[in-house]
Amino acid sequence: MALTKQKSLFGQILLWMMIPLTVLWPLSFLVSYNLGRNIADAPFDQGLKNSVLNLSQQLQSSYSERSLSSWGLSVPSSDEQDHVYYQVAVVDAETIVGTVSMPEPPSDMVLNRVQLYDAVMYEEPVKVAYMWVDLAGQSLLNSRFKEHPIVLIQVAESLHKRETLARQILQGVTLPQLIFLPIAVMLIWFGLFRGLLRLNQLQHQMSQRDSQDLSDLSTEDTPEELQPLVHGFNHVLSRLRRHIALQKRFLTDTAHQIKTPLAGLKTHAEYALATQDEADRNHSLKQIVASSERTARLVNQLIALSRTEHLAEERLDLSPMDLASIAREQTVYAADRALQKGLYIALEVPDTPVWVFAHAIMFGELIKNLVDNAIFYTNSLVIVRVLFDEERAHLYVLDDGPGIALEERENVFEPFHSILGANGNGSGLGLAIVRQIAQMHHAVIDVSDNNELRGEQVGAVFHVSLPRQIVRSDESSE
Repeated sequence: MALTKQKSLFGQILLWMMIPLTVLWPLSFLVSYNLGRNIADAPFDQGLKNSVLNLSQQLQSSYSERSLSSWGLSVPSSDEQDHVYYQVAVVDAETIVGTVSMPEPPSDMVLNRVQLYDAVMYEEPVKVAYMWVDLAGQSLLNSRFKEHPIVLIQVAESLHKRETLARQILQGVTLPQLIFLPIAVMLIWFGLFRGLLRLNQLQHQMSQRDSQDLSDLSTEDTPEELQPLVHGFNHVLSRLRRHIALQKRFLTDTAHQIKTPLAGLKTHAEYALATQDEADRNHSLKQIVASSERTARLVNQLIALSRTEHLAEERLDLSPMDLASIAREQTVYAADRALQKGLYIALEVPDTPVWVFAHAIMFGELIKNLVDNAIFYTNSLVIVRVLFDEERAHLYVLDDGPGIALEERENVFEPFHSILGANGNGSGLGLAIVRQIAQMHHAVIDVSDNNELRGEQVGAVFHVSLPRQIVRSDESSE
C-alpha cells in the first residue's frame, strides 16, 4: 500500500500566498500598460486638438486664394516614427486643402468643438481630431465657402510614439517590481517561518511531556490564532482525565464486586469439605450455587456494559422497530424468572405497532435490564406497559417494591450503585446499562413513585421516552 504524502502547513500557506501573487503580477502589467497608454495619449491628443484649433483660426482669418495653400503650415509634419495627415473640406463637397482620403468622422455634428475618434489610414491605426466650423456668420468670406459655410477640419496621427512612450512607462513601472519581487517572496517566507515558529514550539512542548502528564496546556503566551487549538486540546485532555478516572473507579468497583462472591464461594466450599453433617454440606453447596449464579450475572452485566460503552463510541445503526414487539419478546423471556420467584408479570401494549428508530438487540437489552431490576426488587407484581402519543413512544416498567427515594433517583444509574436497605444483593450495573443504551437512542429516562399502588406501598416506575416514527405500510412489511 502506497504511503500518503503528508502535507506541509507551511507549504500550503506559502502556496496560497504565491498563487494570487503569480496571478496578480501579470495582471498588474496589463493595468500598468493601459495606464501608461492613457498617460501617453493625453499630451498627443492635446497636440492634435491644438492643430485643429490652429487650422480653425487660420481658416477664419484667411480670405485670399493664396492664403489657402499656407493653412497646412501650422500642422506638424511627419517624423521618423509617425505620419501626420490633415484635411479641410466642406460638407458634401470637395476637399479644400490636405489629404483627400481621410476617414469619415462620426455622424453626430457638433459645431465649434474639437472631438477625437480612432480610425485606420493606409493600413495603420491613427488617432483623429476633428471639428465642424460654421463660417456663415463672417462678414468677409472666401468665395469657396459661400455656398458651403460648414467646414470640417481633421488632423490625424499614427500611434507609434504613443506606443513607445507607453512601453517606456511600463518598463519604468515593472523594472522595480522585478527587483523587489524576489525580496518580497523572501520576506513572505521569513514571515511565515517566524509565524509558525510558535506552532513548532507548541508541538515540541507536547511531545516532551511525560506520558502520565494530562494537565492542561498553558494559554498565556499562545497566539490568538492558536487559542482554539489549545482550548480544544485541553478539552480532550479533560475528557481523557474524566474517562480514566471513571475507568479506575470502574475497575476498583469491579474488583470489589467480584472479590465478595469469590470469597463467599471459597468459604462455603471450605466449610462443605470440612463438615461431616450432611445437612450443613447441602446448605453450603446451595450457597455455592447461589454465589455462582450471582457471579455469573455480574460478569454478564460487566460484558454488557462494556459492549454498550463500545457501541456508544461508534455510530449505532438504527432502523424502524416495533417497540410493542420488543417489549412483548422480553416480557416472555422474563416470565420464567418471575415465576421462579413467585411473582406476577403483566404486559400491556396497544394493538397497533409503535414504530421507533432503534437497535433491536440493544433496546431489548434495555428492557431486559429494567424488567430484571423490577423482578429483583419487587414484592409481587411487575407490569411492562407501552403507550404512545403523536410525537413520542413511551415504555413503562412498574413494580410494587420499596421504591426509590428522591435523592437517590439520579445515583441509581451510576455503575455499582445499590440502594441501602433494599431487598436482595444486586450488582448495581443493570440501570447503568439502561442509561447508556437510552443515550445511544436519544431517549429520556426518569424514575418516579408508582401511584397506582394502594395503601403504604410505594413502588417504582421507570419511564423511557423516545421519538416516535411514522412508518408506511410498505416499509413495515420489509
